[in-house]
Amino acid sequence: MAERLTIDSPAAAAARCRDVLDEVEKAVVGKRAAVEQVMTGILASGHVLIEDLPGLGKTLLARTFAAVLGLEFARVQFTPDMLPADLTGAAVYDPRTSDVVFRPGPVFTQFLLADEINRTPPKTQAALLEAMEERQVSADGETRPLPRPFIVLATDNPIEYEGTIRCRRRSSTGSRCGSGSATSAPPRRAR
Repeated sequence: MAERLTIDSPAAAAARCRDVLDEVEKAVVGKRAAVEQVMTGILASGHVLIEDLPGLGKTLLARTFAAVLGLEFARVQFTPDMLPADLTGAAVYDPRTSDVVFRPGPVFTQFLLADEINRTPPKTQAALLEAMEERQVSADGETRPLPRPFIVLATDNPIEYEGTIRCRRRSSTGSRCGSGSATSAPPRRAR
């Protein structure tokens, strides 16, 4: 876990942000605007949605931000057959102890890359939206807090929609994707 950073002035905060951006740009070349937008989402304690074609460095961007910020990183490839428990975790039988124990899913990290969220069913999208909005997971009848900070960088492939659940701009319920939960702080977009 990264140690807590103390910043004495707005100028010191701006300098620290420039240092982080410059370090990320050593790996992610030529995408300063996208890097700045991701940084803005992080500073706002928010989440970021990137719509972009495959193979253009979104995973590298997420991994690099996590490494530069000293955060634990996980990546989830969303698929049409993914269940909420695949993301949040589930109760499993432990034969060594003969107990049923909760095994946390990949959402229990500080920096999550949610790759191609439009490919997963609405129930799984709703589980991710709960984690993003509430910073907690409801699984196996219990509510479990997520690590702090908790940042989601989600991707959406804008051209390959076969087998996908299209993300709507905004539904009548306020939901961004699928038909599940509403969120008051929708993901930010970077291009």
